[in-house]
Amino acid sequence: MSEELSLDQRIQLLASPDDVRLEYFVNSVNQNKVVWSLSNEEGFVMVETDDGDCVMVWPDADFAAQWAVEEWDDCEPVEVSLETFKTMWLPSLEQDNITLAVFPNIEDEGKLTAAADLKALLAEA
Repeated sequence: MSEELSLDQRIQLLASPDDVRLEYFVNSVNQNKVVWSLSNEEGFVMVETDDGDCVMVWPDADFAAQWAVEEWDDCEPVEVSLETFKTMWLPSLEQDNITLAVFPNIEDEGKLTAAADLKALLAEA
């Protein structure tokens, strides 16, 4: 398990460019073997972007929980094992042509990444 980030480190990470957060996500997920997303009784949260639907994923529950406000206040962070994410989520998202917003920050910015690209990144690390 990776060490806990301090509040300052968390704030700094959220303010970092998308590429930095993507790299942190890949390293964290490979180390901790889990991915976090948001879910409510209707299932996992999808957001619409200019490029179509996308699923949001985070490296830990606390980052995900920061999004469970306003229209998503009925959502909770849900842990997905890395194995399930790689064998079920990514192939399914790729097939449905759904991108992933990797580690979006509070300004709504996340690295929009194709499932195939994220699969390759997770395999490399």
